[in-house]
This record gives sequence, C-alpha cells and structure tokens, in this order.
Amino acid sequence: MAEHNLENSLKKDLGLVSALSLVVGMVLGAGAFMKPPAVLEVTGDYNYALLAWIIGGAISICGGLTLCELGVMFPKTGGMLVYLEKIYGAKVAHLYGWMITVIFSPSLVGALVGYFSSVFCSLFNINDVYRMAVSAGVLGFIAFINAIGVRQAGYLQTIATVCKLIPILLLAIFGLCKGNGQVALFTASGQGIETCAPFAVAILATLFAYDGWAQVASVAGEINNPSKVLPKAIIFGIVFLVAVYACINIALFKIFPVQEMVSLGHKASSVASQRMFGHFGGNLVAVGIMVSILGGINGYIMTLSRTIFSMAERGTLIGARYLSTIDDDSRSPVNAIIVLVVFSFLYSMFLDADRLSEISMFSIWVFYLLTFIGVMIARKKYPDVPRPYKIIGYPIIPIIAMLGAIYVIYGMLVYQTINGIISIVLTLIGLPVYYYYCKNKNRELSLGEIKKYKIKRMVTIAVSTIIIISLFVACGFFVSN
Repeated sequence: MAEHNLENSLKKDLGLVSALSLVVGMVLGAGAFMKPPAVLEVTGDYNYALLAWIIGGAISICGGLTLCELGVMFPKTGGMLVYLEKIYGAKVAHLYGWMITVIFSPSLVGALVGYFSSVFCSLFNINDVYRMAVSAGVLGFIAFINAIGVRQAGYLQTIATVCKLIPILLLAIFGLCKGNGQVALFTASGQGIETCAPFAVAILATLFAYDGWAQVASVAGEINNPSKVLPKAIIFGIVFLVAVYACINIALFKIFPVQEMVSLGHKASSVASQRMFGHFGGNLVAVGIMVSILGGINGYIMTLSRTIFSMAERGTLIGARYLSTIDDDSRSPVNAIIVLVVFSFLYSMFLDADRLSEISMFSIWVFYLLTFIGVMIARKKYPDVPRPYKIIGYPIIPIIAMLGAIYVIYGMLVYQTINGIISIVLTLIGLPVYYYYCKNKNRELSLGEIKKYKIKRMVTIAVSTIIIISLFVACGFFVSN
C-alpha cells in the first residue's frame, strides 16, 4: 500500500509540449548523421533505404505506445528494470540489468565514440591510426565532466542539445535546395529487398537512430492526462523525426552520387556540408555534428552509469560494492562512470561503430520484445492496478511492436549470426553471476568464508572480464575475415 501511495505522489507536471520535447530531445542525435550510408549499403537501393527509415519509425511508435502503459502502471525510477521485475521476476530483471551493464551501455557509448573520432579525424585531416587516441581523449573528457558533478554534465547536455539542431536543419534544408538532384539507384550488396534478413538489419540500423523513445515511459506517471498526452507525444514526435530523417537522407542523395555516399560512410554528412557551404562553413557544420555526438555520449554516460549504479545496489553485480559507491564531493557514481568509460573504450578498439550499434540494438530489442509481451501478461496479472493510460488499438499495436521486434531479431541472427550469438551468450553469463550472489546473500558467512568469498569474487570478476573481452575480440576477428 505504501508503494501505491508513493506512486500516486508523483507530481503530474508534464504536458504535451514537455513530452514532445522529451521524445525529440532523447531520440534526435548521432544516428541522423551516421546511419544513412549504412542503411543504404544494406538495402542496396535508396527507395528501400527510405522505406527502412519509415518502418523503423512505425515500429518505434508502436513500441512507445505499448511501453507507456507499463510506465503509468509502475511509475517508479528504473523504467524497464521495474517493469520486467514486476512481470517476470527478479531473475529476468537481473538479466536485463546485466545486459545493460555489460553489452548495451559500453557498446552504445563505444559506437558514439567511434562516430565522433571518425568525424574528428576527417575534419582535422588526421590519420585513422590516431582514432583510438581521439576516442580515449573524448571519453576522458566526458568522464571528467561527469565526475565533477551532475550539474556540470547537465550544462554540457544543454549546450549539445541546442547545437545539434543547427547541423540537422542546415543539412536537411540546404541539401534539399542546393543538391544536384541526381538521385541514382545503386546496388551495394546485390541483394536489395529480395532477401528478408538484410532488410531487417537495415531496420535495426534505423532503430539506433530512433532509440530513446523508451525513456518517455519512465516519466509516464508524471504526465498530466497521460491517456491523451502520451499517444500524441509519441506519434507526433516520432512522425516528426521520420520526416527529419527522410529529409536528411534525400538531401544527402542529392548532394553527391549514391555510390560515393556509401563509400564515404561516417564522413558523408561532413563532406556534404563542405560541398554546400565551402571549406570553412562545412567545417563549422562538422563541428556542430561533433558537438551533437558529444552530447549523446554525455547523455548516455549520465543515464546509463546510474542504471549500472542501481544494479550494483541490488548486490547481484560483479564488483557491486565498488560500483555502488557515491563520490563524496560530486555526489555522482564516479566508479560506475569509470567502468562504463573503460569498457566503452575497449569495445571501440575491437569493433567498428556500426557493428557496436547493431549489437547494442539487438540486445536491447530482445528485452523490448519481452516487455511488449509483458503488457499483455500485466493485463491478467495486475487487473486492478490503475491505468490512466491504456494502449490505443489494443491488442493490434502491441502485436505490431512484437512482430517488428521479432523481425529485427530474426534478421540479426540470420544475417549477422556471430553478433547475435555473442549478445545472447554475454547476456546469459548473467545467470550464474545472479545465482552466485544470491546464494551468498541469503546466508551468513563466517570470517574464513568471507575471505574465500572475496577471493572467489575477484576470480569471478577477472574471468568474466576475460570472457567478455575475448568474445568481442572473436567477433572482431570473424567480422574482419
């Protein structure tokens, strides 16, 4: 009963404008600049590339509308961690938190760092061999800002949010107006839409650009009149983003031949800016792109380090005592930030940014699928819990979200089997870790047992780290060959 009262005590101060800003602000970022060439390369045709962006947006809308019902049912800090625990129990919730800690967080941050270093080296004409040094520098800078305090990290986030709108608008508007209009068909892989799996991988790439809509569900309990505001915020917000991404894609197609766009990869947006605005103007836009990506790195390190911290507080995470420590001066989870930064750098060493983004999206969408199914389970398991918002078009919308999730998971497993298997294996490693800590947590230990427990814990940390890094090295080896 106390929990129920606590949930109802949240202030419902967010309106439609605030909710729309949250959707657009969380989603719009590096994917707008980095993913168009990758999507085009997989689909093999610019029409199908645009279709992939539209389908990715539609899946995200259905997913957002579905997830928000759980958000208003369980309006507590933790988001999906709370939903999965309520529906499936502590074990599944632990696996989700473990996946966030070991796969999603470092892979996502590592991908963003890879994108940043690519634009940085292109802008300053630096040899690619120094990309690792650039990655280490930007991660060190973001870690330093976050270690000082959340207020300073918040200032950086605000600046980056404003700055990222500038290159997006310039690319979309001037690209459509100043492009040469030569949008050519191009077959990169010779497969195009005829093979289902590659197109599913293209949709998975677009989902990286749309990722962030799930954050709306975590504040659903603080939205005024959620039954009306939530659907409008998610639908209008993501439709707006679909239009923005479509404009950017078409603009890039018009600026230079499609073959060149695919070969440029991550550099396409910065090169396009130079062709539109000259060397100096293009460089300014490229700086705006880097600031935008920097904001994404900062935002994810801010939020995901808190998720790691929350998992450590539960006591079922390797190095829990270290990771659950709050710095006395900054009042920030500095240890969690450091671990996230170190693993992100290591991941970026072994795999390129696109591969890391695909692994992160595959791993999170497996749990999105469980959450979509969980909405239907919750209808039967918690029939009396108040639902200020219910999914419009139930059960069609959740079913579409589920089918979309199944489709992209299928595509990853068929077309990029190694990445999919590594994601699953790394997630399942969390099970023995969970049982190990639960076993020792539920009984009192003698002094001798405590010493043995500490030794076992250190061995567990070392072995798990070696396994995780080895799997990513193996993935990098198979991909390169």
